[in-house]
Amino acid sequence: MRLLRALTRVYASIDPRSLAAGRIALALVLLFDLAKRAAELTIWYSNEGLLPNHTLLWRPTHRWVFSFFYMASYPGEAALAMAVCALAYLALLVGYRTRLAHVASFLCMLSLHGRVLFVQNGGDVVLGELCLWTMFLPTGRRWSMDATLAAWRARDESEALPADDPARAPAAPDTRPVVSLAVLAMLVQLAVIYIFNAIHKGGPTWRQGSAVYYVLHQARIVTRLAVWARQHMTFAHFRVLTWSALVVESTLPVLVLSPVLTRWTRRGAILLVWALHIGFAVFLNLGVFVPAMLAFTPNLVPAQDWDALARWWGRRPSRARPLLAALGRLWLRTAALLRRLERPGPPASVPALRRRLPVVREVLVAACIVVATNQLLVENAAIRQVVRFRQPEPMLAAMTYLQLFQGWSMFAPDAPSGDMNIYVDAVTADGRHVDPFNAVASPGAPAPGPHIPERLDQNSFFCDYLSRLPGHGELYGAFTEWVLRHPERTHHPQDRIVAFEAFVVEHDNPPPGQQQPRNVRTRSFLRYPEHPP
Repeated sequence: MRLLRALTRVYASIDPRSLAAGRIALALVLLFDLAKRAAELTIWYSNEGLLPNHTLLWRPTHRWVFSFFYMASYPGEAALAMAVCALAYLALLVGYRTRLAHVASFLCMLSLHGRVLFVQNGGDVVLGELCLWTMFLPTGRRWSMDATLAAWRARDESEALPADDPARAPAAPDTRPVVSLAVLAMLVQLAVIYIFNAIHKGGPTWRQGSAVYYVLHQARIVTRLAVWARQHMTFAHFRVLTWSALVVESTLPVLVLSPVLTRWTRRGAILLVWALHIGFAVFLNLGVFVPAMLAFTPNLVPAQDWDALARWWGRRPSRARPLLAALGRLWLRTAALLRRLERPGPPASVPALRRRLPVVREVLVAACIVVATNQLLVENAAIRQVVRFRQPEPMLAAMTYLQLFQGWSMFAPDAPSGDMNIYVDAVTADGRHVDPFNAVASPGAPAPGPHIPERLDQNSFFCDYLSRLPGHGELYGAFTEWVLRHPERTHHPQDRIVAFEAFVVEHDNPPPGQQQPRNVRTRSFLRYPEHPP
């Protein structure tokens, strides 16, 4: 029993302040993800874009996908659905009706990601899994509207007691640790991401130290700083960065799951996660991957550190205090408004039902753990080499509906030594040649044509779309319709497209010590009209 209590304390317990900070971080990343998608709402969430709902419903790229965005055909309808998502995310951020807000946020996130699952990347998966595991935890117990309103209700009840009743004393903030299987699932999930990313990196580019060099030649995802760095750094620098990334990814699972010196190992894990992913963000555009990984870290902060932070803040005079006081007044006024809008308390049967909820919660967590473990066994090459595991179709369906993908092999087993892009050679009604695709996908880059510039300035959606489109003929019709709508986007009738041909262009990146790519090659994969006169 002593061992069980010790294991529970290390792996299944979490301070409510860590959960609150994690909730705020998660909500901010969800809002960031929503803002990125809203900026390209027409392209990805309407029938005027590259992935119309009728195409995906008729020829789905994935089975068993849930998304209420399939009901939106026009940009205005999609915007209304995104406004609903924003309300759910904001309620989660401030912690109002937190459990309901968290469930609503998870369903909104599944819908946002599920509608465009064709362009999903690892960051979307990480964000979804963090949202799932924390959904089973009381993230609104501290630093939330729910906590403020609960304190007011407790004060009102205590004022009705006799003056000498000790229950009239103000209640201390709830610092009881939260114990749940979901805490274990969240910790193991974080460790698994790094374990398999490290294990799968066994190719020559990682062993020889050239992986970072080749990654920084991926024109679709590099930042401007990466272009500058690859021109000024020596191969020794790239070797140090490559092996450092591998060491950090190998060390993080040990720090996260260490049963001893937990306070110090979790601190070390937080520092390494931030160092690793800020490094990624400086050089690479990986969509929501970096902020989603960073959003895990508040959940690793031990209770002693929150206590130390509170003591330090109480002793330290701060110029920010007037601003914080103003924010506090705004918070209390908002809480007072919400209190006036609250309905009467629940009927007598509800408390009895709530007493059973922890059991139901743990059963649901256990079921999700089974689904995630099953997917882990079938999706990772390191396991498949040892054990051949057949995945039942109901398990696959549950995994896809929940988007519990578990294949972790970023730039593995080798960093890609080549690059690719697509370009469209379109002829307008007045005889000009234009590229409608890259005009939208790569607005900050020179016209790519039958070559790839040093930087394409694409976001993660276009990056994944163009790499997958040539192998998905069921999407060619939607792509053709989108290209032909070019004059609707430019608002110039003379830009009407009369014919076009779409090409894949590929090249081998220059080896260390050279500047120019090699073996440039192109191939046509789509032509309009299919049989020109």
